[in-house]
Amino acid sequence: MASFREMFFTPAEFAAIAKVDRGAISSLETAGLLQTVKRKVGNVERKMVSLENMQNYFRKLRETQGAGIDLSNGDGAVAAGLPIPIESVAMATVANPKHRVQMFYNVKGGTGKSTLTAQFVMRATMMGLNVLAIDLDGQGHLTVNLDVLDAHERPTIYDVLINDLPIEEAIMPVAPGLDLIPANLGLCNIEIPLNNKSRREYRLSEALSKISDRYDLIVADTNPAASILNGSMLVASELVNVVCATNPLSFHGMSLVMATIEQMEQEFRRQLEVRIVPNMYDNREVISQEVLGELRAQFPECCTKTVVNRSADLNEATKRRTTVWDVSSKGMAAQDINSLTEELLFLR
Repeated sequence: MASFREMFFTPAEFAAIAKVDRGAISSLETAGLLQTVKRKVGNVERKMVSLENMQNYFRKLRETQGAGIDLSNGDGAVAAGLPIPIESVAMATVANPKHRVQMFYNVKGGTGKSTLTAQFVMRATMMGLNVLAIDLDGQGHLTVNLDVLDAHERPTIYDVLINDLPIEEAIMPVAPGLDLIPANLGLCNIEIPLNNKSRREYRLSEALSKISDRYDLIVADTNPAASILNGSMLVASELVNVVCATNPLSFHGMSLVMATIEQMEQEFRRQLEVRIVPNMYDNREVISQEVLGELRAQFPECCTKTVVNRSADLNEATKRRTTVWDVSSKGMAAQDINSLTEELLFLR
């Protein structure tokens, strides 16, 4: 079982993620923008792209854009030395995230929040972003999804907020470009001691500010409750991604979720951007169609264009503790996660 950190991609898979023509890969290699390796697959040696080489490709494109070279027209592409048509370089693949601190949130459990958080951070990492994932749920499902099975031995955000552990010491590497602050059952006991701390709502954002310059993106998976810890993450976040399963009970809880966010905005005089992610959608079920329609009718400005369909690939990726691209790069789940990641990163 290959973990996320050990992933390799075929030229076709790389082309789909990078939004380039597959025929341009040789030119990208010649230009020094991409490196490939020979890897034995079965009895055949094939040209493959490693996770790190894919990340380096995106980083080089970002550096080109950061140097002031305009990639929005053909002349910019020529000036940058890009050996591919400019229409092949999607601006979304080389832009920086619109919101650097995000959280996946719902006060109801069972909405698929941790699974989407894990897939989102892995997909963002594939795009060459330096990502910090934070598990704020004592169940540790994000931690397990990212293939960390010894979290009971590791420090968590509890040690940072309650025991004043420097946040750097709670961070562990998971894969190239992806770090994690894990969670374990001890985190379930944080509410009372956190409530007794001064500036309790600001302690998390102040801790994150000390290491935020190291990352392009910071993403938290929260516990399914209206807790003080979640309130602290709301204070720290710029974008709140509310995951709503397309079933009646999950939809019923949306009023409480949105009221909690609005209350926090008023109390702390902040304006949060909110996206509602319809999840576990099944177009064969009338109830799924009805809930999706109600979400879009009641929250037209917040609902994502992307709908994440119910898929066995997501369950299989969770079982393998890897990304859906490793399960089936052409499957519906890979397409959904790809679309959702770009939408939440760049708010297209």
